[in-house]
Amino acid sequence: MNAYLKIALVIATCLTLAACGGNKRSFAVNVHSDPLGAYALMQVKYKGDENPEWIYLGPTPVVLDKSVRFDGATTVSLKVIRPGFYEQVKTWKAKEFVREHKKFKKISWVPNMVKQ
Repeated sequence: MNAYLKIALVIATCLTLAACGGNKRSFAVNVHSDPLGAYALMQVKYKGDENPEWIYLGPTPVVLDKSVRFDGATTVSLKVIRPGFYEQVKTWKAKEFVREHKKFKKISWVPNMVKQ
């Protein structure tokens, strides 16, 4: 096989694998809270995974781009927790999350923390 053809085949294979790389998408996520300083977390549920882990995003305000794998995703949840306050959770169906991001170019959430 010609050396140029081998190189082209390797490059084509790498590009194909990179394009299929887990179906990750990047989303702008903004989470604030009232009062500020709550811990923000994100959870993505997938078909067949009933208890996925929460991913720590940082203390509010959180403004970041987050890569999320959507292959088989069913829901996306954001949660804020702070000692002395009730936790707040917002959940989207995966398709609604994507639709909201396309419409507003970001996902924004500002929960009001309620004292215990």
